[in-house]
Amino acid sequence: MKAAYHFGKNWQRYLSRADVEAAAKTSADFLKRFMGSDLSGKTFLDAGSGSGIHSFAALTIGATKVTSFDYDPDSVAATNKLKEKSPHKKWAILQGSLLDQKFMGNLGKFDVVYSWGVVHHTGDMWKALENLVERVSSGGLVWVSVYNNVEGKFGSAWWQKVKRFYNAFPRALQVLMEWLYISFHFALLLIRGRNPFATMKEYKKKRGMNWTTDLIDWLGGYPYEYATPSEIFLFFKKRGFQLVNLQTTNYKGCNQFLFQAPNA
Repeated sequence: MKAAYHFGKNWQRYLSRADVEAAAKTSADFLKRFMGSDLSGKTFLDAGSGSGIHSFAALTIGATKVTSFDYDPDSVAATNKLKEKSPHKKWAILQGSLLDQKFMGNLGKFDVVYSWGVVHHTGDMWKALENLVERVSSGGLVWVSVYNNVEGKFGSAWWQKVKRFYNAFPRALQVLMEWLYISFHFALLLIRGRNPFATMKEYKKKRGMNWTTDLIDWLGGYPYEYATPSEIFLFFKKRGFQLVNLQTTNYKGCNQFLFQAPNA
């Protein structure tokens, strides 16, 4: 069985089709909206950069320096490709793992640590979070999103099995599963009286991401872990962090948390 899903190739396909400037602007608006401010004068760590869009966006809203890293070499290549289109020079791009304590320690400290939809794909989410919070400067911010724990039929445990099976299949069967999954969601929108194309357009406005790209990432994303909002809250509370902003879901998607680190 394959150990993990490789997000990078999916991100490369996304960048080949995306309007990068428009996506970066949408992402910048998304960052400012959730944080309540821009990044003027702040350093920014993008832990699990994927396509690099959010790193790019951080630079456009005032970040003085951005460091991006990803475990997947294809994601690193995607971020580097995006950097070539960027006028911003204070952007370091590295390959490394959230679980590698030595690598993480060498990164230094940052005013804003950002890891959207990453820690739950490492295979050891709590260790990844532990290494992540160590990178936050005194009084700095950490923004994480973590898959919600949904119980019952077709809940989180069921989806963990689906993802495991997907990653065990040869590529041809994976593509078939992807198209079936996308077609199912397309049909579901029609059944509910919604315009699928309008939904895709609206989706891009939220974070600058692509509807089909994120659906494929959801289907294949493995390792796969999840937590309740209270579990995440208690993890940070024990380390002296204060909750600044929160966005939760009652579905299997991501809960988002913005915490402030204690002052030294």
